[in-house]
Amino acid sequence: MTDDFSIRMKDDDGIAPPASIFAPRPDKKGPKTIAILLIFGSLLMIVIGFGDIQNSLAKDFPEADLEPILENYQNQEVNITAEDYQEYHDEVRDEGAYSVRGYSLFVGGLLVLVGGFMLFRLKLLGVKLAISGSLIGLIGGFAGTWMMVGVSGEILPKGVTEITRLMAYMCGMCMAICVALAILPIINSSARMALDQKLTLVNEEE
Repeated sequence: MTDDFSIRMKDDDGIAPPASIFAPRPDKKGPKTIAILLIFGSLLMIVIGFGDIQNSLAKDFPEADLEPILENYQNQEVNITAEDYQEYHDEVRDEGAYSVRGYSLFVGGLLVLVGGFMLFRLKLLGVKLAISGSLIGLIGGFAGTWMMVGVSGEILPKGVTEITRLMAYMCGMCMAICVALAILPIINSSARMALDQKLTLVNEEE
């Protein structure tokens, strides 16, 4: 008599289930959802970048855009005049802050846009383009906004500078989220399996 024994459920023939049951399966829905989010985010990047590019080429800050800005600051009891903001605009333009942030967000947004559409079609290249565009937007967007913070500290009231600094942090945070979303499809095993998936025929012998 030995001490070896086993516990078996009723009607259990002792055959373990195939490992394929527990193997991860391709997830097509996840990458497509991320692709839609990236496309919407890229459109926002392009709009902001295009606005900065226009400002980098403008001699004077548009009055139609200046009035709401001044009114908003005045509602927050921040003392700022049109001449102050125009001087700030001139310095930001001459320092190249508009160009750094504008072209970074615009070019990065285009890459994310194309990458988003390709990711929706489950193409791995779309992930690479989205990551590249997001990184360009993150680095250039934060750098350009931080340059604006420096100029604001020299010309505008402290309250305006703090708001600009907060915008720099928000820009960096939003772009970091965009980078994380772009990376997610290649980190998640199920989503990665769905990218560039090819049909393979398997012959099973009976």
